[in-house]
Amino acid sequence: MPGNTLRTEIKHPVTSLLVKVHSRCNLMCDYCYEYNSGNTAWRSKPKEMSALVYEKMLERVQEHCLAHEVKDYFFSFHGGEPLLRNADWYRYAVVRAKEILEPYTHISFGTQSNGTLLTEEWVSLLSELSISYGISLDGPRAVHDKFRVHSNGDPSFEETLQGCQHLLTPTGRQIWGGILSVMDVTSDPIEVFDFLASLNPPTIDFLEPHATWDKMPPGKKAHSETIYGDWLVRLFDYWFDNNIGRIPIRKFDEIIEHLCGGEGMVESFGLEPVTLVTVATDGMIETVDCMKAAKSDAHYLGLSVFENSFDEVLMHPLVHERQTGLRALPEKCQNCDLVLTCGGGYFPHRYDSKDDSYKHPTAYCADYQVLISYIKDKVERAIGKSLSNSTIAGSAP
Repeated sequence: MPGNTLRTEIKHPVTSLLVKVHSRCNLMCDYCYEYNSGNTAWRSKPKEMSALVYEKMLERVQEHCLAHEVKDYFFSFHGGEPLLRNADWYRYAVVRAKEILEPYTHISFGTQSNGTLLTEEWVSLLSELSISYGISLDGPRAVHDKFRVHSNGDPSFEETLQGCQHLLTPTGRQIWGGILSVMDVTSDPIEVFDFLASLNPPTIDFLEPHATWDKMPPGKKAHSETIYGDWLVRLFDYWFDNNIGRIPIRKFDEIIEHLCGGEGMVESFGLEPVTLVTVATDGMIETVDCMKAAKSDAHYLGLSVFENSFDEVLMHPLVHERQTGLRALPEKCQNCDLVLTCGGGYFPHRYDSKDDSYKHPTAYCADYQVLISYIKDKVERAIGKSLSNSTIAGSAP
């Protein structure tokens, strides 16, 4: 079995896949890394992942799980817009994955969607198949419709909110994974949070728009500016003082967890090794999907499920770099007091075309300096003792 030949060298096997079930979308969001960042690879991809590709992918996962004794595995069905696939495909995909993998490993499923196509029937099916469902919703109408639009410019808020209503039912709440919300720093963070919180989601994850050292995010004229950090500090004060614990905000929970010496669950903070890769509709194995925001070919590894094992994927320099923790960071980050929490920030946001590398702090470094320091001070005052995450979790020797 191919996985066995590299077993002694693999410390952090792949344990989750972003599975591109459909390469097209019914929206054209302004900030989308897939369609509006200069990447055009999606145009040459099949619209849908075929059964042939999916079956071969399952074989590769099986050999990897057996070789490295992986006990838990996660599939994130992704797009484009994943609900452009029909219901029968999801029934096949879940049943087949369990047939092939569950004798050896526990498999779980999720999906991230724009919500415009979500119906009562979809909720029933996702519940039946135990597929968790995350919805993308940026805030109230004026905030959401600023960027999340159809290709003809028509707004999507009403369709998204209508889809969200199906998650407010008893069945919907069983599958609801949470809300992803991209920050617009010209909006009022309190107004945005109050609107999203009114839906009582299980969690909210506020994301920065993708940025690099070449492409500053909306509103920033210099990387030294801290408008995103300031926006988040204002939101943290409101959340911490009035709402802590009722509706988790993943970014804040991750920062506090790392400040307390724990390990996080997302790639954008901490030094834990990344164990997720992408399989495209044509079977090509790629890096984390958002790498496309750095440059048009940043996701490309030249590997496929038909020709390569996941052990070979982990040996690729770009994937390996995402697993090496502290050593992958520049000297500035290594000497920073906040490195164990920040972890250098999200990998795509470290890119600079001047040297065509990711050996840089995140483009949001100044913002994170403000935000993490503020959260540390406030939490320390609240609990009456200092926080010290003294161990470098996930940094390779």
